[in-house]
Order: sequence, then structure tokens, then C-alpha cells
Amino acid sequence: MMDFEIMHVVEPGKSRDSSSINVNLSSEFNRKKYLNGKHLESPNNNRSITSTSQHIPIIDLEHSINSIWTERTKLNPRLFNGTKFRIHNVTDSVTTIGQVEFYLGVSDYKEFIGTNWSPHSEYLQKQGMISYGNSQAFLSDALGVGASVVTSNKKLILLKRSHHCAEAPSMWDVPGGHAEPSQIIGEKRLEEIDVTSMSSQSVLHEIFDSITREVVDEVNIPGILLSQPLYMGTHRNLLSAGRPSLAFVIKCDLTSDEVQTLYKQGSQIEADETTNIMFLPIDTVAALTQDRNDIWESFAPSAKGNLTTFCIAHGLR
Repeated sequence: MMDFEIMHVVEPGKSRDSSSINVNLSSEFNRKKYLNGKHLESPNNNRSITSTSQHIPIIDLEHSINSIWTERTKLNPRLFNGTKFRIHNVTDSVTTIGQVEFYLGVSDYKEFIGTNWSPHSEYLQKQGMISYGNSQAFLSDALGVGASVVTSNKKLILLKRSHHCAEAPSMWDVPGGHAEPSQIIGEKRLEEIDVTSMSSQSVLHEIFDSITREVVDEVNIPGILLSQPLYMGTHRNLLSAGRPSLAFVIKCDLTSDEVQTLYKQGSQIEADETTNIMFLPIDTVAALTQDRNDIWESFAPSAKGNLTTFCIAHGLR
């Protein structure tokens, strides 16, 4: 069973720097509300939605989000409800050749856990199609970022996630995380944020800065030894109801042995989020994505999506 899918990818050999990305911000790209069987902010707002399944009742999603978050934080007190950007869509520009369009709103981690990881996520996707023609309309779809980091001896970096991670615990993944609205507007609750109060350029800079920051904080590579990120594509994690992540490639001036030495020092800010590091020779990655062997199955869906995007964007077969 496929646990990821490619949503958007650049043409081979044409990964994009930030100057080729245009960010579109709107509250219309936020998650739609769904309360007591009625979807709010909808042209048919007065029409109650009836369940399409005898096994899943009409739910009060907004109450359910709070309940799920409460239970998850009891199990894992390390969880923190920070605000996130939300991916509504990513497309090639229809007016400017070579430009990619990001359509973004805002969400937070509580919404993400309470919708994309809800036991009712499949039902919410069905209702999204009925109400908006969009399976993701009622889901957080918090924007993730991940990087294929290429060492000077042509190897890609993978990290083994700690057992306490909320997503894909104890699985191998590429370095990554989230872009943070708080880096632009400070710590605010989701309800206090007007996404249009942020400039498109500041959001774009935060997205590209965030993936470099994640590599530095997770792997312990000094930023000065990393190239500027290039956007390769966007992929969805089907185990979290299609949560999308932006895939980047970053070149590193260190060999894999040098990177391993820095990682093993354990002085990085997010050292507790991973427990081990390994390196994949670039010329073996394409075969991995096709063979679906035991090593491949130990990868998180986000790693599979990122590495598959890497292969497509670099013409590897």
C-alpha cells in the first residue's frame, strides 16, 4: 500500500530557488470549520450534512479537535501547540514560465493532530468533497518541510526519529520540520492571526530559512557549510490524511564521515528528536524507491516522498 503521493514536482534539473516561488496568502486557504454536522463558511451553510457512513456519526469536529489534543498531550507532554502555515495548493504558474505558486493559509499543531490524525479523517475527507469538492477542506494540512541533504561525497542524510516523536516514531526520515508563523509575527494564538497581515515575501523567506534551520538544529551542520535550499516538489503523507510537505535539496560541503562526527557530538538544539544517522549513496536511491525492500519500508512516508521527489527532480531512474 502506498503511504505517500507526489502532489507537485519540478521538471528534471530545474529545482527552484526562492526567486522562482510566488506565495499567495488568504484566509480562504485556511481550514474550513465543521460543527454539529454543518460546515461553516460555505455557500450552503444552512444545510445540515448527513453522514455517508452508518459507522461514523455526525461529529462536532471543533470539539473533537480539543478532545484529541487533550488525550495526545496526556500521552506525550512534550507536544506543543505552535501555529503553522497551511498548504491549500501548489501549482505551476499559468502566467509566468518557471514560476511555482504556493497557496497558503494558517493552522496550528492542535488542528493538525485533531484533523489529519483524527480517527474520523477519512470521513472528513469525504465531507470535504461533498461540501467543497476538496477532500482536504476540513483538514489542517499543516505545511511541512524536508530536505534531501547531499554531502560532498554524494550521499543523502537520513535520521532515525526518536520514539517520543508524535509522527513516525522510530522511523528513518530526512531532516525536516515546519515553517513557523511565529518567526514573523511572534507568538500568537491561531484565532489572533490574520494571514494577510504577513507579507508574501516574509513568508517565503521563512519557508526557505526554516528548512536550513532544521538541518542545522537536527544534524549539527553549521549553516555556513550548507547551500541555499532549492525547491523540488510537494508530496503528501497518506497515513496522515494527505498532509503535504515541501521537498528541498541542500548541498553540504562536508563528507558523510564529517557529518557523522558532528551529529555524534550531540550538541545540536534538537538532538533529542533523533537517535541515529545513516547515509544513502545517491546512485542507490532510485533502486530503493522501486524495489520497496525492507530498508525502504523502515522509512517514514515523508522520507519516501522526499526521496522519490529527489529522484524525479534529478532525472534518476
